Amino acid sequence: MEPMMGGIRGSVIDPDTEVALAQLAAEIEAGEASEPGVFSRTRWALNAWRKRHGQVESAERGSSGSGGPGVRFGWPAPLKLAVKGYKGRGGGAMTSVMPLLEYQSTTMHACGFNPWVIGAASPQIGVPVGVHAETGEAACWDVLSWFAEGLISNPSAFVLSLPGLGKSTLIRKALTGAVAYNQIPIVAADIKGEYVLITQLLGGQVIKLGHGYGHINPLAAGALGDSLSVLVRNRAKLEAIGKVEEIAKTEAMIHSRQVTMTVALLELNRKAQLEDYEVSAISVALRELREDGQFSFARPPLLKDLLDKIAAGSEGMHRAVWAKGQEEYERTVRRLAQSLVALLDGALGQIFAHHTTESLDLSKSAICIDVSGLERSDQHLKAAVMLACWSDAFGTMEAAHLLADCELGPQRYFLAILDELWQVLGAQGAGMVQRVDELTRLNRTDGTGLLQITHTGRDLESLPSEVDVKIAKGFIERSGMVIAGGLPQGELERLADVLPFSEAEARQITSWSRGIPLRRSKRGRRQQYYGTGKFMLKVSKDNTPGVPIQTVLTDVEREYQLHNTNVRFEELMIERGIV
Repeated sequence: MEPMMGGIRGSVIDPDTEVALAQLAAEIEAGEASEPGVFSRTRWALNAWRKRHGQVESAERGSSGSGGPGVRFGWPAPLKLAVKGYKGRGGGAMTSVMPLLEYQSTTMHACGFNPWVIGAASPQIGVPVGVHAETGEAACWDVLSWFAEGLISNPSAFVLSLPGLGKSTLIRKALTGAVAYNQIPIVAADIKGEYVLITQLLGGQVIKLGHGYGHINPLAAGALGDSLSVLVRNRAKLEAIGKVEEIAKTEAMIHSRQVTMTVALLELNRKAQLEDYEVSAISVALRELREDGQFSFARPPLLKDLLDKIAAGSEGMHRAVWAKGQEEYERTVRRLAQSLVALLDGALGQIFAHHTTESLDLSKSAICIDVSGLERSDQHLKAAVMLACWSDAFGTMEAAHLLADCELGPQRYFLAILDELWQVLGAQGAGMVQRVDELTRLNRTDGTGLLQITHTGRDLESLPSEVDVKIAKGFIERSGMVIAGGLPQGELERLADVLPFSEAEARQITSWSRGIPLRRSKRGRRQQYYGTGKFMLKVSKDNTPGVPIQTVLTDVEREYQLHNTNVRFEELMIERGIV
């Protein structure tokens, strides 16, 4: 190369040098040779030759290459990546980089650091039901755990959501968690049979009521009658601890429940309220049936026995209705007797005219009263059966608490699930809202969590009187928390006076109620609604932000299809090639 180097020092370019530079440029271009060193004389001569002949310099060609880092003057081909760095000029070894230190913190304390740009109030307390809809962190919830931790003031929740968006799935998850926490969930009147399978898998008790299945005696004492027998057998112990008066209190409680349940059924069937003297006649008749010795709380009478007693009359019955003589008495109780006959011979009599088929068993892990066998079109029958089941369930809970207070049994905790609340509220019987109100007024000392489920706020407003509407809305006001799934904007406005939502929450909840985009072509997987499994947990009735959650199904839940409500359509989906 010395002749080449010498050729560029003078003002005249040596022809041999020109030929050598042209040959070197061609070899580099063809990849047969590499670029000379950056600071070598050959490189300077080659760059000068390229400028004279109008060729692009290597720096411009190398900068457009792909892969690997370029250097100041570049290469026509990308560098090769090795284990410890890039090979070739401008490359070099890359030493091992130590991993960054990791710190763990709550989203509240780490608020503002990427990716936690906002705080996510999702307490890790209770039953795992899914994830936070915004941050993806685990979401846990159940009313008894949140009440024990002081997050809510009342162990109850009111659930609102349009049909098909997964509210029953959320409740079944809460049921499963209650069993894991050694609580006893009671589904009082499962109108669609949605909780039968999960109850059976958990080793619980399933009681089926309906035409041809079973019966329920509204005059039966149930678990309260069993607890009364226990109290009587342990009278000496009760006297020792100063609680012998509990026997008389329990007898009065059972008698009151018998009267209340009978009056509720008669009013529902009559579609009007009973007169006060008619209620007195029922109370006196039930008391005299026990005093005669033929019946007791352990051997309760039937409604037909009550009818016979009222029809026969007695001196005490005459005084109860303030009748002078048998003839005036018969005229006074004629309407009541007619209502009892109609109750026994009508649709309600098929369920309530016989002794209770199966009583609630508190030794089971869970209890489900399946009333899916009832006639769907008979609204009054469904409402009556549901009301009777709820009364029996709450009586069972009171019996367990009574024995625990008297040191005759363990302290039990319950989760009462009142699903399809609109079925009872929509019945046209007088006073049905008041009856439900009496059943649902739980206090903190009951040891019972309560879940009330319905579709929309319209269910609470479609009642016969303004008083009933206010009482029904009181269900929401007294609940420790409200869980809202997908709801239209009109429903949020309807509930604004008892449950205000912020603008952001309202947009989120209404977005969950929107439909599925229409497909332009057939595909293999069935689409899911955007709002399926999404809920807003509101723990306060003021402007405190809610917790948006997304329920997540486990492998076991998918395997047993615990939440599949489209079983009837499986063959249709298979025919259409839908998974």
